[in-house]
Formats: sequence, structure tokens, C-alpha cells
Amino acid sequence: MLEHRVELKVVDWDDTRFRKAVETAWEQIRHGVVDADSTTAAAHLQILVRAAGYPAANVTVHRTVDEALAHVSHFEVRPGPENVLLGR
Repeated sequence: MLEHRVELKVVDWDDTRFRKAVETAWEQIRHGVVDADSTTAAAHLQILVRAAGYPAANVTVHRTVDEALAHVSHFEVRPGPENVLLGR
């Protein structure tokens, strides 16, 4: 059986309520019908975390082509949008 691996990073680890919401949602994803390393799983994770009281939560997926071929993904979960400053 092919193993699907995900490195799940919760950005606001000190917020125990947020961390619990992510962990609960992740358990549903892991035992669901979609491959855990897929973008569909990431979208479902985001929907579940938002439904748990974090309407601005977002999940970012990072993976190289080699990782995609090996069924490995990195999901980064944030309680709100990431603020990016662009230097000019």
C-alpha cells in the first residue's frame, strides 16, 4: 500500500484552542476518503478549521515535484491570512 505523508505545521502553536481545532480537523482528514497529501485534503482541512471558529484560517501547501511523486506534502495552517511585506 502506498504511504501518503504530510508534515503538518500549526503556525500559532501557543493558541491551544486553535491547535485543538486543527488537530480535530486533521483526524477527520486522515481517516477520510481522500489522499491525505492531496490539495483536496488541504482544502477540506481549511473548511473544517474555519467551521470550528476560525473563519479566516488558511492552509498553505508546499511540495516539490519529487515530493508530489513520492506522495509527500507540507501543510502550513494559520488562524488568519499571512501578512507579507514586499520590499521595493
